[in-house]
Amino acid sequence: MKIIGYFLIGSLFGLMVSGSPALAAQANPHAGHNGDQHPVIEIPVHIAVPRIELDISRDSLSGFNLHIGYDRFELESPRYANNKPQRFLEGHAHLYINGEKIQRLYAADVHLPEKLLKPGFNQITVTLNAHDHSTWSRGGKRVLATLFIQRDRDNFVLHHFSTSPLSQGERREESKKPQDLAHISQ
Repeated sequence: MKIIGYFLIGSLFGLMVSGSPALAAQANPHAGHNGDQHPVIEIPVHIAVPRIELDISRDSLSGFNLHIGYDRFELESPRYANNKPQRFLEGHAHLYINGEKIQRLYAADVHLPEKLLKPGFNQITVTLNAHDHSTWSRGGKRVLATLFIQRDRDNFVLHHFSTSPLSQGERREESKKPQDLAHISQ
């Protein structure tokens, strides 16, 4: 309900500023592409786009640990939606591995069992979604981050990608970990 009120207020603001309903959240006609069957919600231009990046490390026992770095977004279970004043867009995340939806995420950290990843090259993508499962987008681009990894290599991270990175432009060198540099040295 909070999201609807948020967009209603945003829509009214957009109408007052421009006299056009074009700034209101609208479904994207291209929803369902790239394996995601959920509709897409365009973030109105007067709302800051959430930012997201992924980090991954090998788990000491098995598999991998994935961390979602984000801001301008309330990542939470629908159970807790509307329980506090809204500062940003809110919702949960969807985890995809090699194009297949694996699960919803309500927190920033998740363990990925080895069995979820095939030998060799893998793509791990996380999208930011509203509580109705619609994917947030700006300018037709879904808000998401992707890691390309090759699980059987020591330096297994091949490439990082985000449609809305936490740090605009290249990451600062002092914040990079050895696995973050894997794609640069190859």
